Amino acid sequence: MTIKHLVGNRAVIFIIGVALNVAAQASDAVPLTFIDGIPFVTVTVGATSSRMMIDTGGSLGISIPEITADKSGSVRLLNETTKFRDLKGDVYEVKNLVAEKVGVGNTNLGSVKGRIHVRWGGESPDAELSKARQAGAIDLVAFGNRPVMFDYRDSKLAIYAPGEPRPSGQQSWQALRLEFGKEGPNVSLVVHGKPLKFVLDTGATVNLVNPGSLIAAGAQPQCAETGHDKNCDPRELGTVLDENGRAVGKLSAERIDLNGAPFDGILGAPFFQSYSVLFDYSSDLLLISPFDANGTTL
Repeated sequence: MTIKHLVGNRAVIFIIGVALNVAAQASDAVPLTFIDGIPFVTVTVGATSSRMMIDTGGSLGISIPEITADKSGSVRLLNETTKFRDLKGDVYEVKNLVAEKVGVGNTNLGSVKGRIHVRWGGESPDAELSKARQAGAIDLVAFGNRPVMFDYRDSKLAIYAPGEPRPSGQQSWQALRLEFGKEGPNVSLVVHGKPLKFVLDTGATVNLVNPGSLIAAGAQPQCAETGHDKNCDPRELGTVLDENGRAVGKLSAERIDLNGAPFDGILGAPFFQSYSVLFDYSSDLLLISPFDANGTTL
């Protein structure tokens, strides 16, 4: 082999190596900001750019205020509406739309279906979080089949190309079967021997669980209601398991009547603050990696 061929081969190897390294680092790391534990990200819609809440607890695509839709120059209103009900049971009806030229970070999401944004829920209109929510919201539907990872510890959202390998460098990855419905992404967790359906909702400031579901599961508070133990916390439900019987972590959740919702509970900010969480719809998997290898409370 001549020196020319050797150098040429090394150059090819070097180029391939660089390409592989670029591929390994190809995810789009987008900064997150937080208000009361709720993540916000800068979203571009046509000629406009605004900080929107990332709300995984639904299937809306993108929710855009009318003023943003008008200024963007790339939002088309449809001759149809969507009705939805919040956890208080209040019903809302809003116009549907198609937003063109939607982008997050360096990722071009293309056209995204959605609806006109409306304020809902029981928050005070003067609260900082309530005001921030008025800029709109985007959910996982908008990202299509791109895997996305939430890392609250480093305040970033990683967007991966379809088929890109999952990230490395975490303490460990645990895979849960991921399902998706009108209520949003959800997983099954075993509480006191009974599988319960939990929606993964970045828009929720706390974990929630339906008391009726706990009664059916035979779950009891860790202390009697008449007890005087100051260390007693009725929100504690003990260690929960995945469908394969592996421990996920200790679950703490507020008990609230979910008004007949088609799920048993919600995993909100406390869950996402404990794990790196990767949604991979193409594989129907939720991958989680604890920030604390010595034990995690959801």
